[in-house]
Amino acid sequence: HDGYRGQDPFSPAHTATLAVASNTMLRSFAPMARAQTRLLRHCTEPRPRHLPMISLARSHVNLNHPHDGYRAFLLDMDGVLHQFGHGVPGATEFLQFLLDDNMPFTVITNECRYTAAGLAEKLEGILDVKIPTSQIYTAANSVRDYLARGVRRGWSGNVFAIGEEGLVANVREALQDTPGCRVITPRDPPEADLYCDIVVIGTVQTGGPNDSWCSAERASDFLRKGAKLLYSNPDSYEVTRQGDFKFGCPMPVVNLLMSVTNCTAYNLGKPNPFMMRMAHKQLVETLYAGLSKAQRSFVQADIALQDVLFVGDSLGTDVRTAIENEIDSALVMSGTTNEEMLARSALRPNFVFDNIAGLHQSLLDGTLSKTHAKRPNFGRDPLPAREQPDEVQSD
Repeated sequence: HDGYRGQDPFSPAHTATLAVASNTMLRSFAPMARAQTRLLRHCTEPRPRHLPMISLARSHVNLNHPHDGYRAFLLDMDGVLHQFGHGVPGATEFLQFLLDDNMPFTVITNECRYTAAGLAEKLEGILDVKIPTSQIYTAANSVRDYLARGVRRGWSGNVFAIGEEGLVANVREALQDTPGCRVITPRDPPEADLYCDIVVIGTVQTGGPNDSWCSAERASDFLRKGAKLLYSNPDSYEVTRQGDFKFGCPMPVVNLLMSVTNCTAYNLGKPNPFMMRMAHKQLVETLYAGLSKAQRSFVQADIALQDVLFVGDSLGTDVRTAIENEIDSALVMSGTTNEEMLARSALRPNFVFDNIAGLHQSLLDGTLSKTHAKRPNFGRDPLPAREQPDEVQSD
């Protein structure tokens, strides 16, 4: 605007300037116009995978789905896509449908032992579907983004990280551009006068070299000297397929450390809204895939939270995360929640399905919509009310 303010819009000089500017802009838009032509064909031809669906006319994402439907999905992993390393019925077909249909989705999980690449490889082995690493967001990623946020605001310091490869690699990534900052792990030998500003605890393999119980004493030393305590998720234990309990999750050690050092701790996994916001940000960024930096400057891609459906198996983490972030949710009964837990909980999802296959069928039928979400019908007979004791009549 500064270049044209106060000029005669009909003067020859101004007209010539506009003509040159218009030709320049048309040339810069030519590649995007060709892309738009390909996208128009997208309405009648099969869609190639991972083509970003961008509407250039409005500079907003156009997903070519009914307005009443959901435009994107946030998917929990354990209990939704697989259970104890075995695929949940319908998970492979649903993921393949989303990839083929170019519908944005992100797998959001409190798992922190694997890197995104390692988790993608694990899921491919279980489900025979290759999920791009850019569409996986773990609790370890949330730890990374939280530390990186501190770095951007001027924080620096050493971090004592108790966890497996996924957690440690993400902490290193957060600190990689910060000179003088180190990541200390339980495998590193003790050093005199070593100060750590932050202790991070993630899920570990019990009995392994990174076992958090074996490192608790060292962590307590750092905490007594002023370190702050972070942890990757609020889980207390895991249950194996054989019904055995595993206590490699963060909470037992976190509770112990808070008790003996009188420190406070901050959870960075679900249901923390910080993890939700970062996963949503990554979901939006996947829409830019395939666009050059110059093309991105012309496009404003966004997915409103009300257009996202959160799919999970846990009331206390997944459904709670959705409710606290104003997102519709679908609960699948293939994981940690049973009928009685659902009936007694104040946390109410918008949809309930036996598994992801039922959700997929509802999506195909057109009943997985915001209209149906406003009047949820769980499709199950309510559990009988608990018997109440007879009233005692007072004299």
